[in-house]
Amino acid sequence: MTSSSTMALPSEARVAFVADQFADAPRTPDEPYPGGAELTDAAALEAAPMPVTCLRSAELKPEQVRTFDLLILGNTEALGAAQVQALAAHGRHVLFEHDLRLCRWRGNFPSAPDRMHRLGATCTCPHPAAHTLFDSALGAIFLTESQRRHYAKNPYYKGVPYAVLGSSLMNRSFFAEVDRRRAEGNTEREHRVTVCYSGSASKGFEEARAFCREHGEEPFVIRHLRPEEVLEVLANSKNFVYLPQAFEAAGRLPLEARFLGAHVITNRVTGIAQEPWWQLDDEGALEHVRDAPERFWEQVARFYHRPARAARPAETLASLSLKSATRRPLATVLAAGRAALEASPLYPNLGRAAQTLARAEAHHQRVLAPLESLELV
Repeated sequence: MTSSSTMALPSEARVAFVADQFADAPRTPDEPYPGGAELTDAAALEAAPMPVTCLRSAELKPEQVRTFDLLILGNTEALGAAQVQALAAHGRHVLFEHDLRLCRWRGNFPSAPDRMHRLGATCTCPHPAAHTLFDSALGAIFLTESQRRHYAKNPYYKGVPYAVLGSSLMNRSFFAEVDRRRAEGNTEREHRVTVCYSGSASKGFEEARAFCREHGEEPFVIRHLRPEEVLEVLANSKNFVYLPQAFEAAGRLPLEARFLGAHVITNRVTGIAQEPWWQLDDEGALEHVRDAPERFWEQVARFYHRPARAARPAETLASLSLKSATRRPLATVLAAGRAALEASPLYPNLGRAAQTLARAEAHHQRVLAPLESLELV
């Protein structure tokens, strides 16, 4: 068995963290504050055992790739074909998965025209750039096992050495706030029930609000608040309702709400709700989440010490560029063709294909049901 000291990242290792944007990036009027992916990346960087170079995807030059011993790739939808080819040739990258990198709709399944995506919550998209990165990666780090299983369902996905963290990563100030409020004990809470606004149908804002109204409550809606303001609202909420409808890799908000003392009503679509630690008492669950940033770097170190994978012959830049350029329209065309086939009277006679869709839809309907008690406290 390899010792932990051997498996640590060498202090002299040159490590880059690449993402489309980071938590300090200027935002849009519609999304003025950093999202969960950026906050998770910030927590990982805060816990880094060494200096890490942060590069936006647009800043990474192909010739720069080989100057790093390891590159951690977060949300990198903006990577171009030349960058992907350079990364694949170097073979020293780890993928840090926040949503569904393989999917044309990034896991926002309600946007897709076909039932397999929209109602079966199963991605069937081709994605040549992402598969090239997976084929050549040292490994991939998933937030939850539920998220990883969504990758495994994709017919083009061939697998990769992986690790599962079990949750999003939270920074030290979050745990300090949790500890402070736990020490203070129970206090009066301003909001009877809270939900979070999202324009994405997969996040289930309308369903959560409807659930509250069915229980005779008009919820307080979190919208356009700074991250610290969101925590303040959750800490002053008796109940937090979160009912995603299609895909939720982890679920940062229900995690925050639980540890800030709110009663959380969610469903199995939420990735953390299927993790064993979610069923622990608050003390045990909190310790599991508190250790997640350190576990992230332990897994990075484990992958760092692996030899580069023997990838398939590298695609030419022209081929990869063409495939990358056609990926979105191709995935859209395939989904539209599938939607037409699903609507055809011939579809029920296709045997296994129709049965697969029926099973996917039935499974998704089961995970949509709220967990545990449906009653607000």
